[in-house]
Amino acid sequence: MKSSFVEPSKYGLAAAGVSGAMGVGFGAFAAHGLSQLGNPQIVDWIKTGASYQLWHAVALLGLVGMAHRLPSRWVMRLINCFFWGPLIFAGSLYALALLQWHWLGAVTPIGGVLMILGWVMLGILGWRQTGLSGEGGR
Repeated sequence: MKSSFVEPSKYGLAAAGVSGAMGVGFGAFAAHGLSQLGNPQIVDWIKTGASYQLWHAVALLGLVGMAHRLPSRWVMRLINCFFWGPLIFAGSLYALALLQWHWLGAVTPIGGVLMILGWVMLGILGWRQTGLSGEGGR
């Protein structure tokens, strides 16, 4: 019988692909399609969202490369923060810019908090893995 559990590296690789594709697509749209509309705020929102998605896609790829050396429960938490955080953050900026749904400005920080949480967890994991905490590893 096949397990319903998704291996962290496969999920992380798929998440990196989705994030990267969205970041490149929206970044190109901002640079080539939106710039002619004349509203620099809209272009800035799209570029900001695309940038965060692309940086976190790279972080996901790094995490996938190191996944075999890290506890899987931590890897899945990090993958979720590094995928869902930028998706919520950037997605709300995209919708704010393109649909003018200003109420989404209240949603954007949720994505930001998830991204920050992911980086904090990564720092804690690194601290624990290097033995700096006195625990000496996992």
